[in-house]
Amino acid sequence: MDIPFYQVDVFSNELFGGNPLAVFLKCENFKEDQLQKVAREMNLSETTFVFPPSHPDANFDVRIFTPGKEIPFAGHPTLGTAFVLKYAGLIPNTTNNLILNFKAGLISVDLQEDGIILMKTPAGKILQTFSNTKEIADTLGVKTHNIEPNLPIQTVTTGFSALLVPIKKLGAMKEILLDLALLEPLLKEAKVDMIYPFTRQTCEEQNSIHARGFAPFIGIPEDPGTGSVASALGYYLNEKNSKENRIIIEQGYEMKRPSNIFVEVDDVEGRTNEIRVGGRVRLVLKGTLYLK
Repeated sequence: MDIPFYQVDVFSNELFGGNPLAVFLKCENFKEDQLQKVAREMNLSETTFVFPPSHPDANFDVRIFTPGKEIPFAGHPTLGTAFVLKYAGLIPNTTNNLILNFKAGLISVDLQEDGIILMKTPAGKILQTFSNTKEIADTLGVKTHNIEPNLPIQTVTTGFSALLVPIKKLGAMKEILLDLALLEPLLKEAKVDMIYPFTRQTCEEQNSIHARGFAPFIGIPEDPGTGSVASALGYYLNEKNSKENRIIIEQGYEMKRPSNIFVEVDDVEGRTNEIRVGGRVRLVLKGTLYLK
């Protein structure tokens, strides 16, 4: 059986930039155990599989796999999948809004005329605060004085939880060398898969934050662009300063796959703040999986 798939670069309008994603369409004929095997074969940070909708409000069901496990939600797979569905003609050209159903629930995606794709993320939540800055610094391979003292080290979620670590300077970000023996118990204690150090010093003047994302124990040694955690960082920063509601995060620069991630946080009266995250998507290739 022949199953079509596309590969796209998310958070970039340049070929071979951003975060690569494989998107498989018409996945009804996959056996359950084949999904993880295909994701491992693609060997990208995430691979998505599109199914007919099981929810009355959704256009499609989408499942996300890293090379190591299935995850309930992630940012760049959401945006890249929406782009592919539009490009492949599975939604009308006049349709600019999609509802995708993930394990984490329904996600609304807007495909804007300017080429930027934005999604509304689940509500933000602060989960834990960590005070042992030396432990965190040792895990990242940096000196303790490189940890920014004016912001807390916290686990935060907008659908995919991560440990956010504020760093003072860009130079320290570039020198990060993970100690995996320390990182594994730290992530277990934090009940997250990713550590996400960030700094306000950036490579490009128009950007707000420089970040790196590491989730080695689910098959992602370093991620070029992490939309779900970018939205969590936007929520985190907005919680500390409500005026900080528009940021551009640069990520993947150390990997030579630069990503630019847009995050918007808006106060909605009577409800939890609305968080949107997005960027541009570039088509890279189309292929066929021979499933026999």
